[in-house]
Amino acid sequence: IDFGRRCRTLAAEGIAVRVVSVPSEGLFRDQPRSYQESVLPAGLPRYGLTSGLPVTLRGLVGESGTIHGFDHFGYSAPFKVLDEKFGYNGATVAAEVKKMLGR
Repeated sequence: IDFGRRCRTLAAEGIAVRVVSVPSEGLFRDQPRSYQESVLPAGLPRYGLTSGLPVTLRGLVGESGTIHGFDHFGYSAPFKVLDEKFGYNGATVAAEVKKMLGR
């Protein structure tokens, strides 16, 4: 997904976006609370994207956040085909972020 281009598109619509990569929630949680808060400030809407089960991001996104992830497994095809089929593309992410924000 071209996050940079989609973030610029959302920014042009007046939506401020922060992209954060947290490969390991455990390592992230081991960091000082001040660091965690600087990366994921409280009170801001959160959208998570995972190629796994959505529950894996719930601790970071929170109960009020939105997570795009798989609720099924077993499909076989080139990853670009699967990404497009299951909405792992910039257009879907941008649309879901706007929906989450009520825009």
